[in-house]
This record gives sequence, C-alpha cells and structure tokens, in this order.
Amino acid sequence: NLVYADKTPFIARLEEDPACKVAVFLRPRRFGKTLFTDMLMSYYDRSLAGSFDSTFKGTWIHEHKTSLAGSYCCVRFDFSSVSGDAKLVKASFTGEIAYALMDFTDRYPDLGLPYSELKADLYAEPSDLMKAFVANFRRHSTGRDQLYVIIDEYDHFANDILSRDTETFRKITSTAKEHEGFIKQFYSYLKEASGGDRSRPIERFFITGVSSVSLDSLTSGFNICTNISNELWCNSMVGFTHAELSKIIDETVDLSALPGIDKTKILQVMEKFYDGYTFSPKAKERIFNSSMCLYFLRALIQANEMPEKLVPESAGADLSKLDGMLRIAIPEARNQIAELIFRREEISSDPPAALNLNQNDLFDFSQAVSMLMYMGYLTIAYSLPGSRKLVYRCPNEICYQVFLNYSEYCFGLRKSQNIDLLGLIEEADPASLIKSVETIISDLPDSGLAGFNERTLQMCFDFAIKQEKSGLLHPFLEYDTGDHGKTDIYIDNSRPDGHRFVIELKYLSKKQATEAAIDAKFSEAVAQLQRYSAGPNLRGAKPLDLWAVVFAGRKAVKVQRVFRTAEL
Repeated sequence: NLVYADKTPFIARLEEDPACKVAVFLRPRRFGKTLFTDMLMSYYDRSLAGSFDSTFKGTWIHEHKTSLAGSYCCVRFDFSSVSGDAKLVKASFTGEIAYALMDFTDRYPDLGLPYSELKADLYAEPSDLMKAFVANFRRHSTGRDQLYVIIDEYDHFANDILSRDTETFRKITSTAKEHEGFIKQFYSYLKEASGGDRSRPIERFFITGVSSVSLDSLTSGFNICTNISNELWCNSMVGFTHAELSKIIDETVDLSALPGIDKTKILQVMEKFYDGYTFSPKAKERIFNSSMCLYFLRALIQANEMPEKLVPESAGADLSKLDGMLRIAIPEARNQIAELIFRREEISSDPPAALNLNQNDLFDFSQAVSMLMYMGYLTIAYSLPGSRKLVYRCPNEICYQVFLNYSEYCFGLRKSQNIDLLGLIEEADPASLIKSVETIISDLPDSGLAGFNERTLQMCFDFAIKQEKSGLLHPFLEYDTGDHGKTDIYIDNSRPDGHRFVIELKYLSKKQATEAAIDAKFSEAVAQLQRYSAGPNLRGAKPLDLWAVVFAGRKAVKVQRVFRTAEL
C-alpha cells in the first residue's frame, strides 16, 4: 500500500554497459539512492532469487528479466551511519563493514566469515577485515560464486568531516605511501580483489554518494570506477520525472477533499519548490527531488490543505554543512558564486571538476561550482554552444531559500523574537516592517554596516518577514515578473483578503544621502516599479501594492506607495 516509481528499466541499462561494472552514481541527498541500491540487492542477490516474482511483479524488469538476475552473492555496505567524529570514524567504519559482512553470513553461512571473526576490534585496519572475508570466501566458494559489492553513501561521513576538519579528511583519505589513510587502504584492497575470477571474486560494484570529493581524493586507490553521474541516460535514474509525480498524485491525493485545490495547482507549487534538476547538459527533462515531494504530499493529505511548511526541519541541518564546504573555497570564488545565486543569475563554469583536496588546499571557482552542483544547490542547465563551458543555475525555490538563509547567517542575522507585522497583513501599511528592518540594521555592528548595500538590505527585509509570527507572509527576493525584470522583494499574503506587495529598495550611505541623491534613487525605484507592474507573474486576484523605499545608513528616509494595481 505504498506508491512506487518504477526505476527497474535502469537495471538492464546498467547491466548492458561494460563501463558500469564498477559504477559510481552521485546525486544530492534525499533523491532515493538508498532505495535504488535496495532494488539492486533484491534483484541480483542469489539468496533472494526465490522472491523475484513477489518483489518485481508489475514492474518493467519482471517482463524483461536479464541473464544475471539472482546470480551474485551481494555484499551491501551502508556508510551513512559511520560517525563523522574524527576520533570515532575509523572504529565506526570498521564496525559498519563488520555489520554488512554479518548480514552476508546470515544469507550465506557456508561462504561468510564466521561470526566469531566478525568483531571489529580484532582488526587493526578496516581493510584487514575485508581481506579476511575475501580469503574465507575464496576457500569456500565454487567457480560460480561471484561477489557484487554495493556501497551506499560512500562519502557521507567523509563529507561531514570535510565540512569541519580538512586536515583530518586529508589524513583518512591520504594516498601518500608513508601514511596511507585507512579509506584509501580499504578501496585499494577492493580494487585488488576485483576481477570476477576465483582469485579475485568481486565482479561488479555499484557505489552511491553525494560528491566526488572523496572519490577524487582516492584516485590512486580506486581508479577502476566509472562515474556515470552526468551521463544522459541516467538523468532520471533516481528522483521523480513529471510523469511519475503526476501518477503518484493521482494514486494518493483525494482532490474531492481539497476545496479550491486542483492537480494543476499542486503541480505548480511542487515545480516551483522541488523541481528543476538536470544532471547532464544534454538532458531535456527536469527531475523532482523525490523525498521532498513525498514530504509535501504527506502534509497535503494529512491537513487537506496546502502545507505552509514546504521543507522538513531536518533540512536546516544542511546550513552548517553548506557553510563548512564553502569555507573550503577561496573567498573570491565563494563571494562571486554567492552574489550570482542571490541575483538568481546563471553561472558559467567548466564541466564538473575534480575535487582532490590532497592536491589543492582550497577549491577554485570551477571546483566550488562543481561541489555545489553535487550537493544539489546548483544544477546543470545547458552547455554553451561552441564552448566546453556549462551553464549552472539554482534549481528551485527551496535551494534558493536555503542558500539565502546561509547568506543571512553569514552576514550576522540570527533568529530573533517573533516580529509583529499585523499592520502590513491587515491594513497594507508597511510601517511595522520598516521599523523592524531599522531595528535589525541598528543591531548590526559598525563592521557589518561597512559593507552594507542593496543586497544586504534585501536580506534584512527577507529576514524580518520570515520572523513574522503569523506565518501569513511569504517573501521572495529577486522575483521574476515574467518579462519585465526582477523585483527586489515580492511578498505573498496568505490572508484571504490580504494584499500582495512589491518593494523596490534603494540604499545610500549616510555620506551619500543628499536630498538630490535621495530623490534620484526614489525616481529610479518608481521607474522600475512601473515596469514591473506589467509583469505577467504578478497578476493575481489579490490587490498588489508597489512601494519604493530608500534607506540612508540605518534609517528609511523615503517610503511611499507608488500605486496599487487597482489604480493602474
């Protein structure tokens, strides 16, 4: 009684391609990589062959069964639970290997390592445990016994460490012979044991992860793999296509219980917040983040109304990881990328670059873009004609908001007490919002004000609105009007009779704020608002108020509603 998007055709595609014998498949978090490895395990493991019909009936692969189905002894490692604590990581990594091999022994008592030898503390290095397992497998196997090694989230713990402690990351992934890291030793042995014959019994690998940082830092330890992540054919191997999501909505949502909400509206919201991923420059189809879609649909079904919260609380933990990873980039690259994302502009850069921290102290611009692409904050949009360059963009509103929250945090904006903007909500009066922003700016240290500009002023407005206690206001920075430019701030209002707002902001330092300069900035804002007002994306049933606001230093010096849509 669960929904399912049939990804089984990819089983045959992986099997047909010789390059996929040792495949690495990278996708951002929450896309369904673990479920895909479960599917491979269920399909290929010999001990599960008897349940093929009950497991796969109704899927594509059931009618197109391949010759290798149920023909391997599968070993499945899940490294998502390995500790990211530098002091615990080695023991935790060894423990996860022991746990996976214990599961193997449960399924293959005659081929697996005896339970008495599956104690992590018996082995000095994780690779020693793997060596003991393979040696035992060789002794007891027949010619037809071959291993399929499935590794899920190979880099999860390494990325945790990388985001906090680059030196420890270098130690555990080091490829220098005099002090090889234990991860390199482990993968070096997997390479040594691969080949598919009696002496080297590992025939196939399937490895998932988020980024190539660990992989590229282990190139000499495991250089037999093929990274298929950006191949066109596997663009939709995980995540939901539009057709898959449409079918899931049909199967799960009772539209009769949702007055005023139809399927088109549901899809519009989900496209805006969870869609937009393409993982190959040649891909035409954009992919939805599957876990986020299911989170949204659960909330919709439970409440019988559109969810107010569009992202689970757990996603907030991404901020610290994003911060840690971006600090690995050179400041100039970090600032340039942050500005481009903030302005919702496209980013031109090289194809996904190697991310080897055993060779580079800090990532350059291209590497930083690649890292953000792997993490899901950027996606490949298209390739530039006549160039090897690719164009990247922020895929959707959720990713933009996470990055905006990160920028606000870095600027020094911290969660404050609930802000009361009742006047704006009920009477379309922005005085309470202006006062709240002035308070936020006044709390900034002088050092923060030194770099203040229109972008940081936008962040202060966004921050104030998001602290508003009713939750009725929804701000969007750099909002695309359709074909008439981007507004500084567009504010949607959930109140049934509430007004919507467009605010055009201008900023002057106190020294610049002459009367003539203020008037010039105000006139510039009015001209922009007149252009924005014709934008098709601003059309709606609720009234739209367009305001021009000029700040000088810490204070608003000119605030005026230029017009209301009903007056146009």
